[in-house]
Amino acid sequence: MTHANDSIGGFLLNRPFAGQIIESPHEITVEDYWRTRWSSIFPISQRVHTSLEYARSCGFSEIPFPSDLLLNMTLSFALDPLSEHCRYHLDIENARQENSVNTGDTLRSFSRVEEVRNTSRGDASVISMTHILVNQNQQRVFSLLMRYFFDPLDNPSAQQETTPPSSALRYFQQAAGFFTDRYKDVEQFPDAPQSTLKRGEVFFHKARRPIAWSENLAISTMLQESHPIHWDEKQYGRDGLMISGGLIYSLVSALSNRDFSQVLDEVVLHCSHLQHVSPGDQVSAVSRILAAEPIDDQLETIRVKTLGLKNWQPKPDKKGTLFPLRLLKEKQRSRSEIENLCRDEAPELSEKIVLQSVRSLIRPRSKKMVKILSQD
Repeated sequence: MTHANDSIGGFLLNRPFAGQIIESPHEITVEDYWRTRWSSIFPISQRVHTSLEYARSCGFSEIPFPSDLLLNMTLSFALDPLSEHCRYHLDIENARQENSVNTGDTLRSFSRVEEVRNTSRGDASVISMTHILVNQNQQRVFSLLMRYFFDPLDNPSAQQETTPPSSALRYFQQAAGFFTDRYKDVEQFPDAPQSTLKRGEVFFHKARRPIAWSENLAISTMLQESHPIHWDEKQYGRDGLMISGGLIYSLVSALSNRDFSQVLDEVVLHCSHLQHVSPGDQVSAVSRILAAEPIDDQLETIRVKTLGLKNWQPKPDKKGTLFPLRLLKEKQRSRSEIENLCRDEAPELSEKIVLQSVRSLIRPRSKKMVKILSQD
């Protein structure tokens, strides 16, 4: 039986189908205070996001909005109609910025269902969706693929017989853009501190910080987070609140990128969330460089595996800091694989690894950098 609340923005919770397009109810003009509030929570260190002079030298008219903020806007705006019906957010793939966003831009979000299937056990359905953020000029500014757990479906392979045409289809017919194209006319990037990164280097990033209860409430309200588990203290209690996965990714990214300056852009190749994080949990990061190679004479790309951890601090011994390096291979592991590995090799890490990601970081090319490919 289908009830009135089983249909959300044209998305039938018991009858989703591949190709279905959903429009978010939100259309929001971003204001300058968004950037200020974001940087007060996430420790931004890249000069393109902290220095107007550096940003102008890179061809921007103002300091651009950070890509991590756009990632969260894309997710939050798209998920608002669906979040309370979703059991779990599985993972993100190919999250990339396609155009810059400036103060005064008006943004909307659209989603397309890519795949619908039940799990092998039949106890849940997995729905894959492409989410895109579009500005007032009908340009795509951010895109990503996300997978979710919903309740199991009776017949997930069934297709709706007739699909009403959607004016948003044109956005999905466009190829994903490359944000690095905007740098093609930059003759020389400004001088700024930047170290050479080499394959195999491991970083125990020194920066650590929590997202406090008030910060989580403020940022989740700004981003239109609709699920009460992110902000409703009366219903869940402070200990039961969970910070959204997009915000945890952004914090881990910001903490790690302090050691990878000067990052101009990053593409999230894959990111999965493994444990929940509550307001006040101390978040830290560990990374390993998987590859470093030039894009052209001006830019280089660094592929990096990063783990986010909560309430954990490395304990070095005479041989250095003990950490299972298998966790820092490019392979994405399931939660059970990681917990089994921690149990056998590092029990103190059990239930501490909250996130794993593989990213491509785009930086001005270091003059000392040579092409080094990962063997993972």
